[in-house]
Amino acid sequence: MYKIYTSIEIEAKKEDLWNCLVDFHSYSAWNPFLRKIGIKNLRPHESFWLLVQAPASLPVIMKGMILSIEPQSLLVWRCHLIHPLLLTGIHKLELTETVPCHTLFVHTEQFQGILPPLLWTMIKPRVYKGFESMNKALKQKIEK
Repeated sequence: MYKIYTSIEIEAKKEDLWNCLVDFHSYSAWNPFLRKIGIKNLRPHESFWLLVQAPASLPVIMKGMILSIEPQSLLVWRCHLIHPLLLTGIHKLELTETVPCHTLFVHTEQFQGILPPLLWTMIKPRVYKGFESMNKALKQKIEK
């Protein structure tokens, strides 16, 4: 299995984090990893595109579909690069309030396809650093 797991504790209500995470139009202003997301409606089965900029990598455009939404708690999407057989990821953003005004943000992705077994040693560190940079930027934006 090819999976990346990151988490960060953020001093904020999970509602505030959720509102920031689903405000896709503002991603280019604060998110160093997911630079842009083009989506009309946030609902299951909605298609979208995203511009991903992993550290030490060229930006790539991926196509995706929302799989699951639990407002203020969970957002799951599937995305692929060029063709689903090459590289598909199941991306999860999960929020859990640990104590009042403190939220654990868990950011994961599970990869499938032809490319992960061949390029995992290159993909994993770049995507992991991208997740970490997004997590830290989210924390910084929210805790201002």
